[in-house]
Amino acid sequence: MSAMILTPISSTSRTAINLAQSKQPIFFFTRKFPIIMSSSRSAAVHPVPGLSWEEMERVTAEPIFQSRYSSSPSGGDIRRGKGVAIVWFRNDLRVLDNEALYKAWISSEAVLPVYCVDPRLFSTTHYFGFPKTGALRAQFIVESLADLKRNLMKRGLNLLIQHGEPEEILPSLAKTYNAHTVYAQKETCSEELNVERAVSKNLRDAIQPSSNSKNATRLELNWGCTMYHIDDLPFNGKDLPDVYTQFRKSVESKSAIRNCIKIPTSLGPSPSVAEWGSVPEVTQLGLQPEKVSKGMKFVGGETAALSRVHEYFWKKDLLKIYKETRNGMLGPDYSTKFSPWLASGCLSPRLIHAEVKRYEKERLSNASTYWVLFELVWRDYFRFLSIKVGNSLFHPGGPRKLNSNWSKDQKLFDAWRNGQTGYPLIDANMKELLTTGFMSNRGRQIVCSFLVRDMGIDWRMGAEWFETCLLDYDPCSNYGNWTYGAGVGNDPREDRYFSIPKQAQNYDPEGKFVAYWLPELRPLPKEKRHSPGLSYIKPLVPLKHGYTTKSNHTQDKNRWKGRKF
Repeated sequence: MSAMILTPISSTSRTAINLAQSKQPIFFFTRKFPIIMSSSRSAAVHPVPGLSWEEMERVTAEPIFQSRYSSSPSGGDIRRGKGVAIVWFRNDLRVLDNEALYKAWISSEAVLPVYCVDPRLFSTTHYFGFPKTGALRAQFIVESLADLKRNLMKRGLNLLIQHGEPEEILPSLAKTYNAHTVYAQKETCSEELNVERAVSKNLRDAIQPSSNSKNATRLELNWGCTMYHIDDLPFNGKDLPDVYTQFRKSVESKSAIRNCIKIPTSLGPSPSVAEWGSVPEVTQLGLQPEKVSKGMKFVGGETAALSRVHEYFWKKDLLKIYKETRNGMLGPDYSTKFSPWLASGCLSPRLIHAEVKRYEKERLSNASTYWVLFELVWRDYFRFLSIKVGNSLFHPGGPRKLNSNWSKDQKLFDAWRNGQTGYPLIDANMKELLTTGFMSNRGRQIVCSFLVRDMGIDWRMGAEWFETCLLDYDPCSNYGNWTYGAGVGNDPREDRYFSIPKQAQNYDPEGKFVAYWLPELRPLPKEKRHSPGLSYIKPLVPLKHGYTTKSNHTQDKNRWKGRKF
């Protein structure tokens, strides 16, 4: 959505912490407004959404909103199921438009919602050993779990939180509660598929069919992560077009987007549970909390996600100018910023579609309203592409299986990830990523191109670092975009070079973005902020296609003669 290359290091806690002992800035939600306390008066932190907790609660509780996406006991479906059904929450941390939750309710007399804190999600990446989940995304997940628990309790349920591997936890619970089905959202990449297979196998092994029952507990996986349902595509997964435009035109002309599933306002009861477990703190996940000291602080959870939709579409009326502002880099409102909630499943893409269509009906329809859906189709495409190309998405040569002699120079890579390359546009973007867990769509394309084209570094190092850092990380969008950026993706026409001077001139002409993240550049004239010369660190590598004139290049080289760093 607001970022096409979709992937923490750490974060500020909004859950239970010891205020007396904490030296970190603390994010409070009062009943009137959000407050961010920081020891630095100059640090500006912008909560996303920028609404008070009270206002967010009010937005999601409005009867009109509830009537669109929830069903009342008198007007909804009739529940005729028997026994207990388990809902296994994964990357679908929401109540609204959640098919697994709805099917568990309609098929049972009691629903047991479960979340497994899988230690593998907090281990290390496959090739280069970075943290799979940094503390910023971990904090976002923690906040999302706390919000999911609250929202389930409002509908008569709760959330059982257990630490361990799902393939061990779920069969044990199914046996304890004699559950007939475990419902969950279907995933598409190998690590997640391996867990699905292990859960299914262990369910069969743990509960053998008896003479009194027809079947053991089964695992039912439901599709719920894309705007277009996989069953409604005009082709099967292996026949997915290699070119995005062909895919988009095909689904737009031949497929329809399904309506959101209305979730009953009352989902109870749950079976009797002695200990529901508590939402973990970041430290319990083996990570050290880190503050967001400036920039955007995203609030995790479905309530915040729905409030951001309300804020961006309806309160600030920004949807009508999205196409004109979407390539911005500074501030919370140049783009929708939906991607962190989409990645964790706090927000349904079909709900966004429904709200766009409502906006078009009640306010206006233009290129900007279409472009939000256009970006969601991109997100769909990468999800479906992961089915077609499998693990080649993670291989050095990508889906095209190209042979390339990538460098793994650690010194150069460390300079890139720490924002110390000597190029202000690169460094500012990387510092934003480190500080907030977010980077603009434009910024992601630029830093990817620089790492791969100008530094010659293995693209997988960049992709795995994004996996660590980004709040909105999901494997399909992240690795799909990195393969495209590295020229090893499905479509060879996406093999593009991003010239830093040109990008700076087009998207940060006055140097406001780089001056925000690199305070040492603020005193410089606006026209010098992207080429600061001796006022900034020396560039580590030359640009392959970077300088607008030969004289500029020569002048910059001469400035650095004799300087040692």
